Amino acid sequence: MNFTVCQFKPKGPFHLGEREGWLEGTNTFIHSDTLFSAFLNAFLLLFGEKELENLISSFENNEPPFLISSAFPYWQDLLFFPVPKNQISIEKKVKKIEFVEQRGFEELLKGKRLDNLLNGLKKIPQDEEPYYPWSVENVPRVGLSRFDNHPGERFFYFGQISYKDNAGLFFLIKYLNKSFKDKLEATMRLLADEGIGGDRSSGKGLFELLNFREIEIKVPDDADGVITLSLYYPKDESEIKGIEKGFYELLERKGYIYSPYCKTLRRKSVRMFVEGSLFPKPPERLGKLVSVKPDIFTIHKVYRYGYMFALPCK
Repeated sequence: MNFTVCQFKPKGPFHLGEREGWLEGTNTFIHSDTLFSAFLNAFLLLFGEKELENLISSFENNEPPFLISSAFPYWQDLLFFPVPKNQISIEKKVKKIEFVEQRGFEELLKGKRLDNLLNGLKKIPQDEEPYYPWSVENVPRVGLSRFDNHPGERFFYFGQISYKDNAGLFFLIKYLNKSFKDKLEATMRLLADEGIGGDRSSGKGLFELLNFREIEIKVPDDADGVITLSLYYPKDESEIKGIEKGFYELLERKGYIYSPYCKTLRRKSVRMFVEGSLFPKPPERLGKLVSVKPDIFTIHKVYRYGYMFALPCK
């Protein structure tokens, strides 16, 4: 299967919040709903409200012009993918592996066991230092009172992730409407200067857009399941069928609205299937945009991106 890869290198630290109200720590990769939300805000700045409304309507009507995966790490010249959730092992060494290079990932899609592929397989963490292509720091910060500039008890730690010189992030794009390609690439160039994640007013979240290129991922011809490389929210009850035969984890997603009109209201929380979750087929699983608009907010719609970026697998 052929896809487009968007590869980018962070210019400095990122803060990718793990949960609401907790500033310590940070995610180490970018979930698809965060990436999509940042994309829409940059798209609004570049093309205006009317074009944004048309784009959102296409997703609402299950006719999206493109699908995206979450943004995973690359290291040197290798792309790394999440370990599928059906790779269950009692070996501590195997259980700690978070990502594997594309060659190994393609073998796992065929139904191979990770335990049997470790020799010569590049993975994160590595067996030797540096174990990870990133470092996570909790930086001491202090908040000042707006009234007297006195810190009082407003001392806290702020989590940030920094990628090594030869590492960064990438995500996959599946174009369902090729005519949208130029707009997507232009929006990503603007987003590079706008930034992704928290604390952007302090310069975090900026990146250098390296390239867009084509990639082929080899998938099995006799696949009897699908794996998601994005967060996934089922479109309706029909997509829940057979879920008891799947391998998955759930992640609660919540936080605050980020738009030109509001940044202080909490979005409704939802639980979504995480990247690497596997499900039997049929049925066909597509996902959807899920509304998280608080009842009190009436200016515009608020969504989380829950479309599945699916690959066939065993």
